[in-house]
Amino acid sequence: MKKVNSKFYKPSVGTPEELEIQTSTLRLSAKCWGNPEGIPLLAFHGWLDNAATFDYLAPLLTEFRLVSLDLPGHGLSDHRPSGSSYHFTDVIVDVLEVIHVLGWDHFSLLGHSMGAGIASYLAGTIPEKIRFVILIEGLGSMVLKAEKMPENLRESSRQWLQLSKKNLPLYPDEETAVKVRHHVGGIEESSVRALVARGLRPVEGGFTWRTDPRLKIKSRHYLTEEQACAFLQKITAPVLLIAAENDEQNQWKDLLVKRIPYVKNLRCRSLAGNHHLHLDNPEAVAEVIREFLNEISEKQ
Repeated sequence: MKKVNSKFYKPSVGTPEELEIQTSTLRLSAKCWGNPEGIPLLAFHGWLDNAATFDYLAPLLTEFRLVSLDLPGHGLSDHRPSGSSYHFTDVIVDVLEVIHVLGWDHFSLLGHSMGAGIASYLAGTIPEKIRFVILIEGLGSMVLKAEKMPENLRESSRQWLQLSKKNLPLYPDEETAVKVRHHVGGIEESSVRALVARGLRPVEGGFTWRTDPRLKIKSRHYLTEEQACAFLQKITAPVLLIAAENDEQNQWKDLLVKRIPYVKNLRCRSLAGNHHLHLDNPEAVAEVIREFLNEISEKQ
């Protein structure tokens, strides 16, 4: 695994590479595709997924230098230190450190689900550095009404205190883990295999997930809808939002529709598929992205 510790780092062109990025507190891993001189594109996966979420889409986007990050606690990246929690906004700071290590002055963003929320807030935090943003099934993050926050903190604290009593799932082999994940639904088996291959670790008696169990605890800190939209209003880069027509997560669809007007320069496209359509139907997603890039170039 190569360590990235300089802005002068320029890996070779070819098959996906494994990168190791050391921040001030964590060692983060990433998969990287494409020409070193291509368009810098930093990509973020969804909750409990990992960098392999773009395994099928990235090879189709040959114009990019695509770096798909294992977010803290996911995939091959470090877990946060003992006693720490996973606050959504803390990831923004982690990513800012990654960008500093990569030495990217101007770049673009790609995110799926939770990763789309991270990309949204990052684009609103440092808009002067972002060329364009591609969001798949997400715009901003889940939010909470102010009056619900005491109740949420109570439940989050209860889950935290109970965490030590919970055992990690144990699977006798990788195939069993694939079947369990596939049974959850909404994703093709071939797509499940990509995520599971990176998401499992061997233990005595079989395999379990690499993912930090603390990620399943309710967050202690949510933004309100007003706060979330304030970030969206700060985005100045062109944004492509790709939504799945068959996604049954209606609460997300309603939220997306409500937030679209807050983004100044947004194009929305719906494609056949479910929540992980970028894994299940990467060709169609890549075609829409390329159309988006052509539209941008024609206006410049």
